[in-house]
Amino acid sequence: MIVSKDKYWRRVRKEEQSKNFFLIYLDEVCLKSDKGHTLRLSEQLANEVVREWSADGKISAIKNRLYTKFCFSATDITKKEREAVFRRLVEYCSCDPICYIASEPTKLHLKQKNLYSPLIEWAEKFFSIKLNIGTGLLFIKQPPINANIIKKYLEELDDFHLTAIHELTKSLGSLFISLALYKNVVTPELAWEVANVEDNFRIEVWGEVEEEKQKKNVDFDHFKDLAKILQMI
Repeated sequence: MIVSKDKYWRRVRKEEQSKNFFLIYLDEVCLKSDKGHTLRLSEQLANEVVREWSADGKISAIKNRLYTKFCFSATDITKKEREAVFRRLVEYCSCDPICYIASEPTKLHLKQKNLYSPLIEWAEKFFSIKLNIGTGLLFIKQPPINANIIKKYLEELDDFHLTAIHELTKSLGSLFISLALYKNVVTPELAWEVANVEDNFRIEVWGEVEEEKQKKNVDFDHFKDLAKILQMI
């Protein structure tokens, strides 16, 4: 845990603690999370955290940089917070966008069907569940057993993988797309395309304002960073 507000160290380094796990040192002080837990990171994540803490800036700003913020969050997550994440992710799967295929216009219907159908088939096979699919805007109730099966799967994930999937799901708006990315069923580029098919169709028809374009670019960059983290864990 760091109390000082200003950067006081001269050198940042990683040190292998055990096979495939590294600690971070600021000079000779081991870097700890906000709750005082030692960071035990993969080599790739450790390299990124070393890079962030080697750069200039106040400690508060460094803590908010992508990799450090993620590692602190994953390291500090409590049992109660894990349960809250399970609930939120299960809520996503109960109304996942891939279960809603527009009936019209025809072009959007075909785009969604072509992109969603392979993921629906994968999810049903992977979890041994049945997904109810609809074409309207009304809520589609899913079989209650789905939530139990998916929650059980999520409970087997460690804190870093669970945190990554949670952040990806918030970014994509879909648990099933996030899990497909996690299992290398889709590429990051395809995952983003699937998650944004409706917005992209609207832009194709009506155009896009500059402010919206800028926000979408920021969101896409953030998603790409999260996808990179997923490969580093």
